[in-house]
Amino acid sequence: MKMIARSCSVLLCLFAFLAAPAFANEGGGGAAAEPLRFVVNLAGSGRILQVDMVFEVAHAEVDGTLKVIRPKVQHKLIILLSSEQPEQLLTLEGKKALAESIRDVLNKLLDETPKSGVKEVLFTNFIIQ
Repeated sequence: MKMIARSCSVLLCLFAFLAAPAFANEGGGGAAAEPLRFVVNLAGSGRILQVDMVFEVAHAEVDGTLKVIRPKVQHKLIILLSSEQPEQLLTLEGKKALAESIRDVLNKLLDETPKSGVKEVLFTNFIIQ
């Protein structure tokens, strides 16, 4: 009976880990299982951007705040992403600039800096069609 209880406990911990949102902290040792996904029309081009991303955060409190304000985060990022030009996003420099812009928008929402808030935006999928 103890073995069954222990197995159930391990499965619950695994499920909780896999259901984690798209925020990672330095102490956590990596990114969450499910990134935030966005599919937006790019400005004046008739092209579509599909992007998945996770955020590396400075500490767990930032992670918690991002969860609470998730609808506002999604709104701000949709506005930002849909204002981009596809020609710029096709370059490495354009992708890096976008990641920095996203980080800056998030830290402004959080009233934090890159050292105390969102440290880095990591793209896990980036497709322009």
